Amino acid sequence: MSRVAIYNLYWHTYGGGEQVSGGFAEHLARSHDVTLLGPVAPDVEAGRLRLGVDLSNCRHVSVMGDDEASEASEDFDVFVNGTYRSNARNRSRVGLYYVHFPEPPPTPRDRVRSSVSRVGLRCVTPFVKGWDGDDTLHRIKRGLEKRRRDLSWVESYTRFLANSEYTARWVRELWGASGDVVYPAVRPVVSDVPNADKGPLIASLGRFFDPSLGHCKKQRDMLEAYTRLHQAGRTNVGSETWRLALVGGADAASREYTLSVRRAAVNLPVDVLINKPRSVVEDTLRSASIYWHGTGFGEDVHRHPERFEHFGIAVVEAMLAGAVPVVFGEAGPAEIVRHGVDGYHWRSLDELADRTIELMNDGEKRRVMSESAVARAREFSIERFRSAIDALL
Repeated sequence: MSRVAIYNLYWHTYGGGEQVSGGFAEHLARSHDVTLLGPVAPDVEAGRLRLGVDLSNCRHVSVMGDDEASEASEDFDVFVNGTYRSNARNRSRVGLYYVHFPEPPPTPRDRVRSSVSRVGLRCVTPFVKGWDGDDTLHRIKRGLEKRRRDLSWVESYTRFLANSEYTARWVRELWGASGDVVYPAVRPVVSDVPNADKGPLIASLGRFFDPSLGHCKKQRDMLEAYTRLHQAGRTNVGSETWRLALVGGADAASREYTLSVRRAAVNLPVDVLINKPRSVVEDTLRSASIYWHGTGFGEDVHRHPERFEHFGIAVVEAMLAGAVPVVFGEAGPAEIVRHGVDGYHWRSLDELADRTIELMNDGEKRRVMSESAVARAREFSIERFRSAIDALL
């Protein structure tokens, strides 16, 4: 029996990354001694309810960051790093890094700062070794180390695993390492929804992030596309009016962006549902016939690849519920959705509107694509994920 450590700094957030780390932990705990590394032990019951994973057979050891995790890894046979943008150095016999996405490409300013820091370190380090004075010199050295772009830790890992081909490409580009694609396991929020239960509803799930924070889900842009449709009278099909539901969490940092979406939706058949219970997500997916996803729209993939959807768990959840996806045609969602088979890709708001009109006016096409979307989404199953883990170990 191997001793396995799974490191995640954010167990308490119960997000997509934690769902993947929890999937590793649950499966490996069946035949290995598994320890979870992180600041706070995850709540087992919350893990069952919010992540769909059972962590009851795992121990927990508190580590506060990459340095402590690196030190702790020495005590294990296998170290699995599932922390977003971690630079922890692996010291175990086998090191696996599950990459949700690497850090953004360095800017010219970052490169200059890194070069200056390297020169500073070469000057300061000889003095630090024999320094008996106050801690000022040590603080200067630590500050220079943080500003230096150091990728030497990459070589400490046995294998890198990526959540999509898109992420794997950027692991090669930014870290110079090859990565095996292991798609996350996606559990259905609701499944086996009869087409008869579907209504004239377009849904979009995702947190409300202010664009300045980087990973905006583009609710404001999608609402603009819907507004154009509505003003042109295209949301009325027969006796039905197609509604839009934007569902997601929000915090204080994105308050103004969230309020701008809510204000723009006034007097429209649009529901902006913020920080609602899981039952609201379930009801929305159960009723939705079409699913919109817009992350990455208007962004430069070469300058800011991190602003695109790295995989797209919500897209798969919607497909499992029978909603036909219309997704921005880049990154993870473009891998998930086969254009013209399971749904559509779009690259402009006009194209988003045109594809949606096509689906709204053709019930038979929606039915066929819905069935294909469900079948495609089932490929991202827990069984496939576990088989991939077994193959790795």
